Amino acid sequence: MKNATSGRKIACPRLFSDKGELLRNAVVEFDPHGKVISVQSNVDNLDSLPAVEYYNGILIPGMVNAHCHLELSYFKGLIPQHTGLVGFVKHVITHRNDYSIPERVKALQFQDKAMWNEGVQAVGDISNDPFSFETKASSPVYYHTFVEYFGMPPVEKAHEIYDHTTEIAGEGHRLNIPATPTPHSTYLVSDSLFKMGAGSPRLSIHFMETPSEVDLFERKGGMYDYLIESGMEPDFLHYGSHSARLVESLHEDTPMLLVHNTMIHRDDVQRIMEHFKDVTFVLCPRSNYYIEKSFPPAVMLRDMGCRVALGTDSLSSNTSLSVTDEIKWLLANNPALSLETVLGWATIGGAEGLGIGSQIGSFTKGKIPGAVLLTDIDWKNMSLTDKTQGKRIL
Repeated sequence: MKNATSGRKIACPRLFSDKGELLRNAVVEFDPHGKVISVQSNVDNLDSLPAVEYYNGILIPGMVNAHCHLELSYFKGLIPQHTGLVGFVKHVITHRNDYSIPERVKALQFQDKAMWNEGVQAVGDISNDPFSFETKASSPVYYHTFVEYFGMPPVEKAHEIYDHTTEIAGEGHRLNIPATPTPHSTYLVSDSLFKMGAGSPRLSIHFMETPSEVDLFERKGGMYDYLIESGMEPDFLHYGSHSARLVESLHEDTPMLLVHNTMIHRDDVQRIMEHFKDVTFVLCPRSNYYIEKSFPPAVMLRDMGCRVALGTDSLSSNTSLSVTDEIKWLLANNPALSLETVLGWATIGGAEGLGIGSQIGSFTKGKIPGAVLLTDIDWKNMSLTDKTQGKRIL
């Protein structure tokens, strides 16, 4: 994307190809700007070829963190695990203003560099404020910023909230950062305000993360009680479900990422897939476990042919912003998933979800995807290990 480099040939025992296969003894050649020129496999004497850099591991294109809250990096270690979503939200609200802007910026700058060094090429990042924008503008990481809005204001006040969000997005545009307004979720946004998302070029929506969200439509449970106690009477419960609210409120051409999905069922997925032309289901498995000890239906989404991507969520609900650790966690907890499937989710799945699949996400000729080495491989079982790390090579 933004990075340039000298022309290089990089070789590995295994390379994740643009066909979703792990090629044996492969060499990928890049031009001086990091653009893929060619990929070869089954190459003899791989570790002794002239002018070729050899690395012992699996070479993959730069990864995509499809759901992150970079601006919450100062929250690391502050919120206890397994509080449940309502308890988690209360912790965030209570501590959100505990740190100064300079302290917050320092924390997010550190995490931005850590993601780049690990091999993250692009991020779908949620923002409520513009203080992360300068860091994003100068970063080699590509950021698509989703400026979220939430609340249940009277109809006549909804435009004020949406207009404020578009003003923040405009600050990103002035720094050449792609930024689009998005509703926070299907549970924390009024009917009129939610429908304004139809005018946004791309959405990222927290979706069906916990049982209390599902119970909301029956006017019961922790989320419903929290909203009522906070003076927010839901005016959208007539839709009957989260998936019905989506398809009845947004046009079929609206590109979107649906994030978390831990409580989604097959009929929800079917309804969504039949309506929307461009939808990506983003999984943040370590965050789900951190908050509620829950697990996303990864195998179901694979079996239904969904486009899937991976995210880390924020350091308020995770121990790191490592996409490699998300890959490892998913594989360890879903034996039915292949390494190739999850590597595809971490790369091209996220790139297509952010609308940049023609530029990054695979070692396809003409793309500028970066190159990442996955280390400490269990070669016998062709799997990752507890020690596996992502390391940027290009």
